[in-house]
Parts: sequence; C-alpha cells; structure tokens
Amino acid sequence: MKTNLTSLEIHYLVKELQFLIDSKVDNIYNPKKEELILQLHISNKAKQLLRIISGKLFYLASIKEPAQEPSQFCMFLRKHLDNSRLKSINQLGSERIVEFIFCKEEKVKLIVEFFGKGNILLCDKEDLILSALVYHRWKDREIRPRIKYEYPKTNYNIFNLNLEDIKELFLKSEKMLVTCLATELGLGGSYSEEVCLSANIDKNISTKEIGEKDAKKIFGIIKALISTKPKPLIIYQNNEVKDIAPFELKIYNNLEKKEFKSYNESIDYYFLNDFKEEKPKTKQEKEIEKLKRIILQQEQTIKELETKELDQRKKADLVYQNYKLVNEILEELRKATQKYSWKEIEEKLKGHKIIKSVNPKDKTIEIEI
Repeated sequence: MKTNLTSLEIHYLVKELQFLIDSKVDNIYNPKKEELILQLHISNKAKQLLRIISGKLFYLASIKEPAQEPSQFCMFLRKHLDNSRLKSINQLGSERIVEFIFCKEEKVKLIVEFFGKGNILLCDKEDLILSALVYHRWKDREIRPRIKYEYPKTNYNIFNLNLEDIKELFLKSEKMLVTCLATELGLGGSYSEEVCLSANIDKNISTKEIGEKDAKKIFGIIKALISTKPKPLIIYQNNEVKDIAPFELKIYNNLEKKEFKSYNESIDYYFLNDFKEEKPKTKQEKEIEKLKRIILQQEQTIKELETKELDQRKKADLVYQNYKLVNEILEELRKATQKYSWKEIEEKLKGHKIIKSVNPKDKTIEIEI
C-alpha cells in the first residue's frame, strides 16, 4: 500500500501540476487534522481539489471528502490564502518538501514536509513562520512562529549530482550499497533496488568495494531515472497495491500493472478504488511492530558490520603481506616529520608511486599496495 512519496516521485508530481499556476484559491477544508484540501479555480476548467496529506503525499483528487469543523490552523490559512493566486510550485532541492507560493496583497508560502510525521507551514516572503500545523523543537531546528523556516538538508541533491559526489559518498559511507542509495542519497527503497538491479551489482556490497567503473555505471543509471519519460503505473502483487510508480521499474517486471496517463491520475485512482483505511492498531500490535522494526534494524546493522569486518580484514592482510614495505614507509615518514612540516611533506610526496595522498590536518597518509 502506498503510504508516502519519495523525492523522485515528488519531482514528477511537481512537474505535472505546473498547469495549476495562476489558479485562484476558492476555499480550504481540512477533512482530518493532518489533511488539507485546497479548492482551486482555473478559468474554463472544472474546480481542482488539491489534497495534501502531511508527511505522506499530495495530488489532485476527483472527489472531496466530508470536511470536519475547520481547525484554527485551517481558519488561519483561509484568512491568508482565500482569493489568492498560486504563483509557483517548487520542490526544495531534492528534499521531500514542496513550496506553494501564493500572492494576494503580499506573497506567502505554504510549505509541506513529506518526511517523518510531516508538517504544513505558512511563511511570509522572508520565510518567517506565520503558523504551522505542528510546532516542535529538535536539537538542530525549531518550528514556531516568527522564526525563520529552516529545513534539514541532505548532503547530496540527486537532481544536481555529479560523478565525484557519488564517489565521495561511497568512500564515506559505512552502509551497504542499497541502504546508502536509499537513505544517504535519498532515492528511497524501490529506486535504490532498481539502480542495483540495472547496474547488475550486489545490493549488499559495501560501498567501499565499488570501483570507478561501477561508480560510473551507478551514476549513469541514477541520471537516467531522473530523466525517464513518465509512464505511470500501479503495481499489484497478490491483488494488493505494491507500489505506484511514475515509470516502469525492472524490479516489478513479473507483477501485474495498470497504466495511467499521468502520475497524479494513478494516485487518484488508488484512493478511489484500491485504498483501504487501516484499522487503528492495538497497543500490543504497535509494540509488535516496534519490536519487528528493531529486529530488522539490528539484522541490517549486523550485515553492515560483517561487510565492514571483511573489508578491514582484507586491509589487514594486505598490510601483513607488505609489512616490510609499510614499515619502511612509516620509518621514512617519521624521519621526514623531524625536518619538515606536514604541509611540506604533502608537497614533496605529490606523484609518489605508493603514497597516494597526505592529510596534513589529520597527519595521515593513504598508500596503495
């Protein structure tokens, strides 16, 4: 069952919904606390119902669900957004955050976060928070009125990625390839599996074992995913919705699929025909789910530690096999530090056959044996 959107899926949805630009806000409803429906008017077109579910997804709905008594937050949005014009829809970098800019007397920004538990905020043109669905304080950021909105940024923007970024990520990461792509690069599970399958590379391999050739291959596949021509699909497994994708994926080759004209249409169809409201979980069910997540995380950590141990063992074997050479290099380096600074040593060792790099800050060297 589809529960939220990945960064890549948001990218395709934002592209599809650009026709809403210059539409006027007729009304705003909130069927549930974490949900908004913006009723938009476009000349010569039927009204458009932009459904936003905080932390999960957004799309144009065919029908409007019964609305409850408007919350204070909903009333606040009505005050600032009624009769305003939608001027732009943007994804912030490659984050799971969408910014809707409206203009009436002054420009305001409706910002929706689709990660974690999610949030919906209204900010002024200077990004100062006017109001939010949820106020919260974390160690490194805070959501409260009259402070500037700051969002957590990933280290890499998948829409502005280069080969050096990929190589740097693989060198720094301590995770398996598929986990690294999903979490540290922000591709999400399905698309990370797709990259590994398309590249014909073991998804459980340590990123540190990936060479130049495979890094180039992975980089090329990621760039291709971003520019793939849309062919939206709902994918079914055992008559249940497995996924909703903006284009075909090899990982779902053997599963039943239903095609759509747009990604938005596929999401709307899902909610009209396939969506099943989950029953509230009992305390015991929640505890069981929590324990399952812990076990899954622990199993994944064990795999990553085993991969890391194998990598370290290989390095140790290489050092042992070349002990005499390594010892001579260390001895020469010790003598050099008595005469020269680490910066001078770095300059003198440029182009060395065995010593590939010198880090004056950490006082370390990298050798190739």
